[in-house]
Amino acid sequence: MRVIRQNLHCHTTFDDGADAPETMVLAAERAGLRSIGISLHCPIPGEDAWCCSAENEPVFLDAMHALRERFAGRIEVFCGLEYDLHAMRRTVPPYDYIIGSCHFLGAFPVDNTQADAEAVIAQFGSPDRAAEAYFGQLTALAGFDEISVVGHLDLLTKYNERKPLYDTASPVYRDAAFAAMETLSAAGKIFEINTGAISRGYRTTPYPAPELLRHLRGIGGRICICSDAHAADGIVCGFDAAEALARACGFTEYQVFDGHGFRPEVF
Repeated sequence: MRVIRQNLHCHTTFDDGADAPETMVLAAERAGLRSIGISLHCPIPGEDAWCCSAENEPVFLDAMHALRERFAGRIEVFCGLEYDLHAMRRTVPPYDYIIGSCHFLGAFPVDNTQADAEAVIAQFGSPDRAAEAYFGQLTALAGFDEISVVGHLDLLTKYNERKPLYDTASPVYRDAAFAAMETLSAAGKIFEINTGAISRGYRTTPYPAPELLRHLRGIGGRICICSDAHAADGIVCGFDAAEALARACGFTEYQVFDGHGFRPEVF
């Protein structure tokens, strides 16, 4: 039986998701989840194709509050934000929780297309230099007290199963990743095990990689498990694999949001 009964990272038609919030909540209920969090891609100027527009943000918040009331007693509905460093925004409305992510490096998105991922490497001259820059950039999330969860830590490896763009065994790559994890963990951030690229056919394994999770466990870091679903059929995609990965890397508990904060639950 699947242990994980919460998913805090999924998207809807308010940003780049395929289904409406109500559809996602109903899918979560059918999947046996106790709670579901819809995490809006925060507004970023010029990025309305995949982010919520600033004008629609209050509409989203109203819609989520209405769903919370409608489904009360059936499934808990939380209203989350996926904040992106590219947004250059330090004040946000009162969301239940905030996931901090980084989808850009320099002039290019790291996960939009494989061509963009290769352009990221080209602008820095080598995969190692790009990885250093990416993980170094992530440490800025430590300074945002509002952020509780670090999203898809090693997103820059999204296309590695198709074409090995990054040598994740490189000492430069490992040192940069480990340093970012240590800084973010020391700031109290939780790291999500994210299965989103599995449901969309880019990967067969979750983020972060096992070697990163083992290091996180070694420094006393905390995890939660999310599917980053962009459609209703991905609500719990890869959860069994994520749980097995967490156990194999030494974790015995994961973090659950209860409406006020995060608390541990045992696998």
